[in-house]
Amino acid sequence: MSETHDQPSLNLHKYQSVAGLLGIVGVAVMLAGLFSGQQQAWQAYLFGWVVWVSLSVGCLGLILLKHCVNGRWGLPVLRLLEAGASFTNFLILLILFLPILYTVFEGKGVLYPWANPEKIASDHVLHAKAWWLNQIGFGIRTIIYFVIFMGMAAWLRASTLRQDQNKDDKERAFRTNLASPGLLVFMLVVTAAFTDWVMSLEPYWSSTIYGAWWAVGMTLMAFAFVTAIAALNKNQEPYKGIVTPSWTRDMGNLMLAFTMLWGYTSLSQYLIIWSGNLPEFITYFVNRSKGGWNAIGMATMLGQFFIPFFALLSPRVKAQAPLIAKLCGWILVIRLVDMYYVIMPAMRGTPMPSFWDFVAVVGVGGAWVYGFTKAVSRAPLMPSYDPRLTEAVHAH
Repeated sequence: MSETHDQPSLNLHKYQSVAGLLGIVGVAVMLAGLFSGQQQAWQAYLFGWVVWVSLSVGCLGLILLKHCVNGRWGLPVLRLLEAGASFTNFLILLILFLPILYTVFEGKGVLYPWANPEKIASDHVLHAKAWWLNQIGFGIRTIIYFVIFMGMAAWLRASTLRQDQNKDDKERAFRTNLASPGLLVFMLVVTAAFTDWVMSLEPYWSSTIYGAWWAVGMTLMAFAFVTAIAALNKNQEPYKGIVTPSWTRDMGNLMLAFTMLWGYTSLSQYLIIWSGNLPEFITYFVNRSKGGWNAIGMATMLGQFFIPFFALLSPRVKAQAPLIAKLCGWILVIRLVDMYYVIMPAMRGTPMPSFWDFVAVVGVGGAWVYGFTKAVSRAPLMPSYDPRLTEAVHAH
């Protein structure tokens, strides 16, 4: 659908050129660093890529949840979520994954220790896991993950756009029927994907709750992202009269639930590994308890659980769009710090960020925002098929 619709827009497309320029320059600088042999550049690039793929995957998870429960809360931000999980964004991320794939097939183990054939041959643990952790399998599985993500997102978006045109309520039933089993598929794919992309950075360690832990964090990130955009534009069309105290309370309550769920999965993972006290598993937490990483770990625990938890208990915070927007910004920043804490100790001994870390986040982020704004401009920001938008205006 083109941008010829009657509905007002936020004119997010005005950021396209800036985002595109940042993406081109940032990725170009990163590539120069990567192929000049800068080890920190490779580490930073993986981190930056994971940050933005997490946001897209989180948006898809939230779309599936919204269609599964048919929640009214998701209607004002549905188009934003669809843009975050758009075919364009996933395609951009898949293309930007190619340098990471290059390091795997290069066979030097620059990022992933198991990608070095010599190390596999001399290490019985890596040799035993080679049925899964191998170069061909890693590449094929990544393509499969993206095909599934793009397929689910495209089908659901096409259905909402069709219903905007034909007003056929069978489309809603189709989305519910797809989203319900889709959530199960989503969890399985997320578990496999983040086992490959992140957990295998430390191949001696494993966690059965890792996929759920990532899924919860990514969904919370998506909640904060779209809620912040809507709350910051509450006085502009088409959000005027839609972003009410009732709606921000609903979104605040949902973010509170996911904050608690993140705390639960984090604590569960820690307790299971701590009680087992096996050397190959406890090294994950040992590596994050020294060299300054322990301070970042404490900061993420405080900033990602306790601060949002107590803030979101306050009806006043949840009812005021400016306050909820600030809290969403805080959640996004602390999610970035948390991902840094999860990824970087596997590759670095010091928590000090490098120049390449900032370039990677901005470069990949510029490309992502370009795709996001492009997708937003292709459809009305408010779905016209659902009469509950009228209810949202008058909700109390």
